[in-house]
Amino acid sequence: MTTGVNGFNAKKALKACVTTVLLVLLTTAIFAQSAPVKAAGTVPNVSVTVHYFRPDNTYDQWNLWMWNIDTAGNGHNGASYNFTSQDSYGAVATLSIPPDTTQTLNTAQVGFIVRKGDWQEKDIDANRFINITNGKGEVWLVSGDPNVYTTLNDALDARKPHVVNAFLEDNRTVVAQLSNPINFPYAPADASVVDITSGKSISVNSVTPYDPTKTTSSSLVTLKLNGVPDVTHSVNVALKDVKAKTIIPRNVLNLPQYTYKGDDLGNRYDESATAFRVWAPTASDVNLQLFNSESGPLTQTVAMHKGDKGTWQARVRGNLKNWYYLYQVTVQGQTQTAVDPYATAIAVNGTRTMIVDLHDTNPAGWRFDTHKTPAQPEDAVIYEVHTRDFTINPNSGVKNNGKFLAFTETGTKGPGGVSTGVDSLKELGVTDVQVMPAYGFASIDENNPDQYNWGYDPRNYNVPEGAYATTPHGTTRITEFKQMVQGLHKQGLGVIMDVVYNHTFTTKISDFDKIVPGYYYRTDFSGAYTNGSGTGNEIAAERPMVQKFILDSVKYWVNEYHVDGFRFDLMALLGVDTMKKISTELHEINPGILIHGEPWTGGTSALPANQLLTKGQQKGLNLAVFNDNLRNGLDGNVFDKSAQGFATGATGLTDVIKKGVEGSINDFTASPRETINYVTSHDNMTLWDKIAASNPNDSASDRIKMDELAQAVVMTSQGIPFMQGGEEMLRSKGGNDNSYNAGDAVNQFDWSLKEQHKDVFSYYAGLIKLRDSHPAFRMTTADQIKNDLVFLNSSDNTVAFMLKDHANHDAWKNIMVVYNPNKTAANVTLPAGNWNIVGTANTMGQQVLGQATASATVPPITTMVLYQK
Repeated sequence: MTTGVNGFNAKKALKACVTTVLLVLLTTAIFAQSAPVKAAGTVPNVSVTVHYFRPDNTYDQWNLWMWNIDTAGNGHNGASYNFTSQDSYGAVATLSIPPDTTQTLNTAQVGFIVRKGDWQEKDIDANRFINITNGKGEVWLVSGDPNVYTTLNDALDARKPHVVNAFLEDNRTVVAQLSNPINFPYAPADASVVDITSGKSISVNSVTPYDPTKTTSSSLVTLKLNGVPDVTHSVNVALKDVKAKTIIPRNVLNLPQYTYKGDDLGNRYDESATAFRVWAPTASDVNLQLFNSESGPLTQTVAMHKGDKGTWQARVRGNLKNWYYLYQVTVQGQTQTAVDPYATAIAVNGTRTMIVDLHDTNPAGWRFDTHKTPAQPEDAVIYEVHTRDFTINPNSGVKNNGKFLAFTETGTKGPGGVSTGVDSLKELGVTDVQVMPAYGFASIDENNPDQYNWGYDPRNYNVPEGAYATTPHGTTRITEFKQMVQGLHKQGLGVIMDVVYNHTFTTKISDFDKIVPGYYYRTDFSGAYTNGSGTGNEIAAERPMVQKFILDSVKYWVNEYHVDGFRFDLMALLGVDTMKKISTELHEINPGILIHGEPWTGGTSALPANQLLTKGQQKGLNLAVFNDNLRNGLDGNVFDKSAQGFATGATGLTDVIKKGVEGSINDFTASPRETINYVTSHDNMTLWDKIAASNPNDSASDRIKMDELAQAVVMTSQGIPFMQGGEEMLRSKGGNDNSYNAGDAVNQFDWSLKEQHKDVFSYYAGLIKLRDSHPAFRMTTADQIKNDLVFLNSSDNTVAFMLKDHANHDAWKNIMVVYNPNKTAANVTLPAGNWNIVGTANTMGQQVLGQATASATVPPITTMVLYQK
């Protein structure tokens, strides 16, 4: 996810000042592939009429934000529209919505949000949609009601007092959102709770305001019951003159009686029989549908029976190897089929779960696959890369372009004979490859090799993405992902997975919601999905069985696929408690595992503020967070293309840089292992593009110096350095700051750049070698840094510091680093003694380039590194 100013996340890289607009432009299927181009002017305007009722009859400042939706499900042309009149129902907007002239539109739907002013407030915190027929659509809305009514009568009926939503929060507590407030005190006898399934009533003990400060009236009420509802039944709640609503079991499912701790969820294959278990505590019936082929008709249906703690189970005799299955789940009278959330193999595009013998998926020598993780997290140098981007260009010289197997190829060459692929990573000197989402994601058709997406739209968390395998069918994706890991391990490189447990691609039609409606996602009391991710939903990671799923998933990737670390997208949304457990359990498996993530959200989260894992909340958890303070300080505000940073022309940022240099121990960390230092990641512009945008009049040579200076700060600071793949060869995306679906033309590595910019590559490699060779740059405690890192006086807008007295047992007694971002040389006074220069303009390494005594002249836009024996 895009890292924003002050940690705000904005997947679409919008300006931070209009963060709420993000929630609109990231409408349904925001990660879907690009729609085909169509000539301008071929799609007519859409006529829409919206009727809006507010009980308070106050329509001042209320308006509509509306957008088109293309054939891929992407939102376009978001714009504000005013209500144009009023009638006896309420406010009316009669509108003509213009088409997006660059996209082929799905004219059957228009998205909208009812808002107040310029996002001061939203009527419903969710995206809603108007269906269009013959170019027209008309709907009626009721304030606070998420439903979209297509007839006036339905809307008038909805305006009558009713229970909007009701949740069972523990065994005997219901919280109900009412369309109209009721007055207190309220007689319990005027409320009714009826088990529709059994026909029995449950008496109500009390009805009180949910918020105890609202003593006279409230529309959000708590009902205490004298009996315990059966969560597998349909149970309605109603109040006097208030229409009933079916209660959704929600936080009641957090209780121990529903918390399953076994390790056998999913399927367990054996030649003689396969066992199945699914957690579905609110289901009244669950069947197992078996298929003997990937896409053929249903072969067999097996009734499952209730197991422990809300689980359902079945055991089917016979050899079901390479068969497929679905769960048919009935909840509150609605029956749906779902893919097993614990699927470890799937049909193409995740339509069915596949039953496999995982031992058969292991490549030759897999049981001997090992990797020596860095002794300390600070020893790592992380290289982020998208599987397809890295080698899809024919000039990469690999055979398996854009595939997992490309990481197994060695000896590959590009233009001018430069090393490419894994050989280039080895030459560069990084320690770990961070692979952008490579589990099964939803935004592309695995059968279509031309589609592209980053993959931040999860569908099947425990299965590799089929688009990166040589075939998406069968178990090839599993074997080839393991071969990728094995190949990188053979080269001494660790594998870090970029994982997105904070949200899913869809909600109501997701397998989670089909199996246990209302549990896996955070919802408010009106029933709307909260939107801390900025993509329409957020996973309720604090709930025991959701937390268990995430823990089981990451442990599965470590144990089955031998991965060496995880980068958590929007980690703040997973919460302190969940991430603490993840860190503890993963480090028990592998003490050297690397865990880090984004310490921000993409919107307002329903998770309590003290649980949001924002910067500072990671202290002592044995994991790291991305340091956007340093990033913004180095190259400027990511939301402003023209903004400059310390390395790119701005002044007044030396204190920000100093905090980064010392591992942020005087900012937000307890130790340097808690900060991921970086200047760019996959989001926003590449470093080269950002420098070009913020310094359009500078020479190429000066821009290269800015690039090298920014990276030198990252690599010589305390903490864990991270770089976006391609920075070492001045990778450009043509200025595209959100290339999630822009395709190969924008995203692919052009390996000819390595030939063109050999000196830049050598500079980067020299920086990494310098860091790797000198533990002074990799101190592990705050006390070490406080004792052995000293900032020195230097000229305006420069930073100078010394790592002294064989810091962290370094062979060099004293190391001095000076950052001069100015366009004039800087003269620095050196501590007493003779100093050897190993880094200066466009050159970095360990070879002595010259000597200095008393003072040194640092060239413009340069990092100078000196040492004393």
